[in-house]
Amino acid sequence: MWFKNAQIFQLKDIESLDTNELINKIPEFPLKECGSQEEFSFGWLPLIRNSEQWSLASDHCLLFRAGKEEKVLPSSVIREELENKVAEIELIEGRKVGRKEKSDIKDELVFTLRPKAFSKRSDIWAYLDLKANILVLNSTNASMTELLFKQLQVTLGSFAMAPLQAQVSPSSLMTQWLTKNEVPASLETGAECEIQDASEDKATIRFKSLEPLSEDVTRHLEEGMAVKNLALRWTDKLSFVLHDDLTLRKIKVDDALKEAAFNDSQGGGLSDMDANFSLMSLTLREFYASYCLWFEIQ
Repeated sequence: MWFKNAQIFQLKDIESLDTNELINKIPEFPLKECGSQEEFSFGWLPLIRNSEQWSLASDHCLLFRAGKEEKVLPSSVIREELENKVAEIELIEGRKVGRKEKSDIKDELVFTLRPKAFSKRSDIWAYLDLKANILVLNSTNASMTELLFKQLQVTLGSFAMAPLQAQVSPSSLMTQWLTKNEVPASLETGAECEIQDASEDKATIRFKSLEPLSEDVTRHLEEGMAVKNLALRWTDKLSFVLHDDLTLRKIKVDDALKEAAFNDSQGGGLSDMDANFSLMSLTLREFYASYCLWFEIQ
């Protein structure tokens, strides 16, 4: 498996982080079925369904997976039930239902309907790299990110991390790359770019299938707009869209890397995952070193 997105956090107090403890404790905090009145549940999942493999280690890196089960209660269903109940009260009692009463009725309906709701599962993959001192998440979803951090804290008792702190504004640097045609030697611009102005309205222009170094893009940048995200290719290994919050999205791995992972695999689910994870984590570790130089991440 290869990450399609990457959100990177720096590990703090690395000396006290015991990966063996994490390996042993993950199975003790599994994802449980969502209770009848629970909005959601969150916990660890095996790497492969119905397996006993909860984590995977490779060259000071540890891969794991968590999941969320939530009750799916469509707003349209609640709205229809609420309208029917309000209409019934107004017809029988001959009075108008106020806002506060309507809110209370809605809460009662949610309580009644939730046990009958379908459950939906989603997951989030992550790994620790104790050589680069980072945590990498295959997600840019803020809610899932927060739940994963809480799960790590519950599992280990504490878990110290921090968002990346760039000394150079990512948006300003990407804008400079394009306006001055000074993209780092290891990078090539791709065919996707989004720029935004500094006004209160935050007017945005998206370019697709267009060379970002073209006059159509640079002209707007010279007039004061700034790059919000930019498609890039790094050393013939990865292509991705870099966002101004330092996240990587739409990651695509070069076919040569995928072929190398295939050749390293012994065949089968866990063997394939091991080979892919080994190459992916080494590649992203190498990429992260360049990434820190560009944005002066300390």
